[in-house]
Amino acid sequence: MRNEDLRPTPTYDAFISYNSADLDVVQALAERLHERGFQVFLDHWRLVPGETWQEALIEALDSTPCCLVMCGPHGFGPWQSEEVHAAVERRVRGETMRVVPVLLPGSADSAWRSVPFLGRFAACDYRQRSDQNRARAFEGIVAGIRGEAPGPPAPAVVPKEPAQALFRSRFNVMAGTWRRTSVVEAAREAVASGGSPLVLYGLPGIGKTSALCDVADGYRSDRTVLALPVGGTAAAEPRYLVDEVNTWLATAFGKGLAAEDLLGHQWPDGLGLLLRQVADERLLVLLDDLDPGPFADTVLRVFAAFPETLVLATARGHLGLGQEAGQVAVPPMSRGESVEFIAHLVKSMNLPVDPEDIADRLPDDVLSHPLALRTFLTHTRFVPTPLLVGPGLPADVLSARTLVATVVDQLPTAHRAALAHAVVLDQVPLADLLGAGVALPPGFTPALQDLAGRCLVSHAGGGIEVPRLVAEALDIVDPSARRAALSDVTAQLRQAVGEADDTALASMARALPPVALMLVSAGHWRELRETVPPGFLDRLNAGGFWKEYVLLARALISAADHLREDTAGVHLRIRVSRKMGQLGDTRTAWDLVREAEAVTSTLDSRSLNGDLAGLRAFLAYLQGDDKSTLRELKSCVELRTQDGDAGGLLIAHKLEGNVHLRRGKYKNAAAAYGAALAAGGGEADPRHRMDAETSLAICEFRQGNREASALRLERLVREMRALPVHSDLPRALHALALVYESQGFAARALEVARQAALAQANDPAVRAAVDRLVWRLVNLGAGPRPQAGRADS
Repeated sequence: MRNEDLRPTPTYDAFISYNSADLDVVQALAERLHERGFQVFLDHWRLVPGETWQEALIEALDSTPCCLVMCGPHGFGPWQSEEVHAAVERRVRGETMRVVPVLLPGSADSAWRSVPFLGRFAACDYRQRSDQNRARAFEGIVAGIRGEAPGPPAPAVVPKEPAQALFRSRFNVMAGTWRRTSVVEAAREAVASGGSPLVLYGLPGIGKTSALCDVADGYRSDRTVLALPVGGTAAAEPRYLVDEVNTWLATAFGKGLAAEDLLGHQWPDGLGLLLRQVADERLLVLLDDLDPGPFADTVLRVFAAFPETLVLATARGHLGLGQEAGQVAVPPMSRGESVEFIAHLVKSMNLPVDPEDIADRLPDDVLSHPLALRTFLTHTRFVPTPLLVGPGLPADVLSARTLVATVVDQLPTAHRAALAHAVVLDQVPLADLLGAGVALPPGFTPALQDLAGRCLVSHAGGGIEVPRLVAEALDIVDPSARRAALSDVTAQLRQAVGEADDTALASMARALPPVALMLVSAGHWRELRETVPPGFLDRLNAGGFWKEYVLLARALISAADHLREDTAGVHLRIRVSRKMGQLGDTRTAWDLVREAEAVTSTLDSRSLNGDLAGLRAFLAYLQGDDKSTLRELKSCVELRTQDGDAGGLLIAHKLEGNVHLRRGKYKNAAAAYGAALAAGGGEADPRHRMDAETSLAICEFRQGNREASALRLERLVREMRALPVHSDLPRALHALALVYESQGFAARALEVARQAALAQANDPAVRAAVDRLVWRLVNLGAGPRPQAGRADS
């Protein structure tokens, strides 16, 4: 018997008829149907290589009770029209056949009516933009396959707020606290008059964040909340903010983007790209602790660009007259508000004091400051009120800062040392700090419990948060305490950086940036430079910790500028510029180039000028400006040659080859790669040499020299595995598999392609190419690529 006689006739729930030009959207829809449990016939999935496809299509259509006719923007293909005619003919003959037209995105209203008799059948409109309407259309397709009416739409479900969007705990504000009615009402009036974004600004510790949460309570019932602290590392390196929004999108809506989809964008564009994933959603965005300046202006502008989004924020000061945002001041409390606030705290903390008596004893500046007042009342747990506010005490002693300083001064010595370390480690995740190898002072944990009871510190996000007023009070009481704690932590981090292995790299990457910012704030430039050596920057870069790499390198640039170390400053700017270019932020990259050029004009260094010429060529290449790239490379090669820089020459010629390879000029590219290998010799970085040689092998293959290309690639794969140089291995294996495929070695090509897939390339383009090659070799075999199985493909 023939093999065909042994194969059972397949039965499918639906036959999909489509134009091959619409394959991408059709395949996505077929995958959704497959996930719902339907067996669908999509020729791209079901046709067997080597068999005649026309008979297979007829057999599948005859054994299927439903035909989904995909009406896309490209119209009907020739073979698709024949499929539709056959399906309608079956219906006319009285056979069981449901014909369901599906209008794909971009199709015209009249497209499906142009085919004879097709307009008689009710269509499913899959062109809807909103997720809710698109889901309704999909359920209509499901009902059509089953031969049922879709029924009324399900009631709209408001997405539940994810755990990390519980904004009060996110901002360390307890629920049910006293509400400043005057501020809340002023803010809501501003929102009602069109004031979005709305910014609450005022002095530190004045209660801005509590007021923000109180205002948000009135708008959260029909909105999904995104709560973001935007100070600290987010302000120093905005890609922290982008990553946090991406994580929230994945958790709240399942719409997070892959990291490589964000790398090619400047951070404001990446943030906007993420928000467009939920452009139709009603969001309530809460931004806490904005620092007035360009970063705050950009963040507000990006969020406010979406009309369905309500933005509420706090800031350390007025953002300026040029900011298009409603701004409401949070002033000091009035006496009436202070008495109400004291009464609330006395009741909630069960304190044996009279609110009016406290208000009479305290001066107006303390009464007006919520943080100072809360701290004072907390301190009454440990010290009788008459001792705190005895007669004759000067009013300036009880000012907001001095009051907290009094509390700090009464701490035991060990507790004050713990407080100093908490100030230095403000918002640093303690788990990462311990993972990096930093030991906390003896008695640190029990001391923190007492400090938290006195409202001097709080726990936030796995770390410690210290109000600024407390940090300033510590400096008043013991000016050397913070410096001593910072020196202790820095010395431990410096040792840990030198000893950190790959398992501790992630913890170190998270723990070091906040401490580096503390060193910058304190002006400890030499300590910063010693704590973050260039080799550690290289490890962060190689490990993919690019935000941390950029933040620390920028801190080192500030150190080099203050120490007047011009050469180091230029080298660091070149490094950061190259990384920003790779991340897609070419505007910042060019700004750094101009800064470096201004310094090198006084240095007269051939090496630095060669580095800058190579950097300008690289940035021009990223922007697709091949003419400028080649011009800058010519200058770079001249300077590298004069300087005898073999490694620099290799990189320059390699980039020249990349330009020609991108343009399909394989002969010119091969010559450039040959020059790179001749110039670099054995002195160059092995990774750059093998990358250039891989590209040369690709050029040899494209020029028809398959044997030489295969021999070169086989040797390169062995070398990469021996060194190891794993980052470029997937590209070399992919090229080798293509060569084997062209030589007709199907099994060998498939084996090498699968090795490339397991090697997990960093470059998304290489990953995609490897995946396509594996699929083609598995489904279609090697040799000349067959047609996709239809006349109009």
